[in-house]
Amino acid sequence: MREIRLTLPPGAAEAVFTLARAAGIAEASVHEVRVLGREEPAEEMTVKSSTPKIREFLRALLCSPLFDRRTVRFSAHEVLALVDEESAQRVTVPAGVPLTDVHHDLWRHCHVTASLVARTCVSAALLAYAMLKADTLLAVGALIFTPFSPLVLSAALGVAARRRALMLQALRVLALALVLTLLSAALTGALVGGPMIDVDFGGPTRNFVASALIGVMAALADSDEVGRRQLLGLAMAYPFVRLIAWLGLTMTLGAPEGGERLHDVLLLSGNAVVMTAAAATTYRVIGRDGELTGLPW
Repeated sequence: MREIRLTLPPGAAEAVFTLARAAGIAEASVHEVRVLGREEPAEEMTVKSSTPKIREFLRALLCSPLFDRRTVRFSAHEVLALVDEESAQRVTVPAGVPLTDVHHDLWRHCHVTASLVARTCVSAALLAYAMLKADTLLAVGALIFTPFSPLVLSAALGVAARRRALMLQALRVLALALVLTLLSAALTGALVGGPMIDVDFGGPTRNFVASALIGVMAALADSDEVGRRQLLGLAMAYPFVRLIAWLGLTMTLGAPEGGERLHDVLLLSGNAVVMTAAAATTYRVIGRDGELTGLPW
């Protein structure tokens, strides 16, 4: 369920509400407001409805000539309960989160902050330690906090929506996270010591099929209010974050007998590319009716 608050030029609310009504939204509230920083008064319009209807309304608005970012602004808010004449069964349908919500949520993960650096380093150190000690439970806990999953999805949405700024920013942060993970794992290996264990990451077919399926599921969960994003984030991290940590460990402990670094680097790269491509394709299918083209830059 969603609430949309729009700030509109005077007299524009009726035309915008026509789009809302076409999406199945029965009513909206409008009142005149004075916006500091603007010379003219404005209208504030509030629309509340189920998520699919809100998404349909926003899709129509973003593709409409009525939408001008200089004069029309809106914010989206999640609603926990919405009691009106519509039944709870219909109003609580969770599928179809507006891609504007997805777009802004993913952008939040693409900024380099102290928290991102700390989470990347600590999770990589814990994962490397867990791999050395064969501690599966600790490895799962470490994978939950890695930043790679939303960054891969950000790059995928950037590709799907042709938003170059989002794609490049996601790739920059991905590169930083990769370097930090390698260094943290290498430092952990130097402090903890060996022996370095041999890890079977599987062949390309198994890895790439799993990466494709996980990329599709993650993109679908990202546009669903009840998608288990944390668990899918763990699933996304699993195919390639272990490889990064393992490569970092080999920097200080050396590769185990029979280990092939080049093979594992190619496997890591392939997993990332396949997962990104699968997620980007899914976003294209989700937003095929013009919603992607209306996303803000």
